[in-house]
Amino acid sequence: MLILHDKEREEAKSAVNELIESALAYHTPERLGELMEFASRMPRYAPYNAMLLHVQHPKARYIASAREWAEMGLKVRPGARPLVVLQFMGPVRFVFDVADTYGDALPEAVKAELEDPFHAAGEVPDVVWERLLDLCAAMRIRVVQAVLRVDLAGFVQHGTPGQYDIFLNESHDRPAQFATLAHELAHLFCGHLGRTETDFWDNRSDEDLSTREMEAEAVAYLVASRRKLTTASSKYLSGYLKPGTALPSFSLEHILKAAGAIEEMVGGKFPAKERARRKKAGEVKPRRKTGDRRL
Repeated sequence: MLILHDKEREEAKSAVNELIESALAYHTPERLGELMEFASRMPRYAPYNAMLLHVQHPKARYIASAREWAEMGLKVRPGARPLVVLQFMGPVRFVFDVADTYGDALPEAVKAELEDPFHAAGEVPDVVWERLLDLCAAMRIRVVQAVLRVDLAGFVQHGTPGQYDIFLNESHDRPAQFATLAHELAHLFCGHLGRTETDFWDNRSDEDLSTREMEAEAVAYLVASRRKLTTASSKYLSGYLKPGTALPSFSLEHILKAAGAIEEMVGGKFPAKERARRKKAGEVKPRRKTGDRRL
């Protein structure tokens, strides 16, 4: 078990701040593509923490805390360098890659992930889909199944005052609609449609079209790929990540935070900033938590 004193914890917190500064400088297609691929393999960690892990150890394959490794029958190698991630209700947490462990054989789930990290399950269970739609409705986001032309997956627009409308192509299958919903929610959470006084996101409505679409595609790719879904998001995002091409101006911070907010909704919770806003306003209590464990 790794025990750190107050001074060491403060140093670790300072190190995280430095990591965040350097991590947000993914300005080339190659670097951004590496991060997207890495984050897609780390669904147990929130997108923002996946970014921090990639900066520290881009070749990491499976990461867990010393206690989690012990529960799997493995020990952390003495002298192993801990990786730092942000922790809910606390400054930081320390985790280790599988390469820094020893002991009994790897659990089957870990072996399967290492052998085929991109295995696509290709399903969105009804319970996941329904709770995502319920949360959208509770946040004044109306999701509508509509007859759209074959080349249009969906779109988002302002609805009645204080409401947003997202239209999904009713002819598309559930995984495709899931990725489209993530894409359109990304437009909202990245601030592309502006904001009202009760929205938790920033107003970034002055961003140009290429920036808005690139950010939304990156979010959709992260959300879909981290659920092991095969969708068109990877193809669309790859168009922006061709080596040697110039990336449009974009905010990695907004991409990662939007993806994290959508994943919280998939897990049955309001996004953290929405929960805080509701608590401050004395509105409906946060929804029941699920068993989704994620840092």
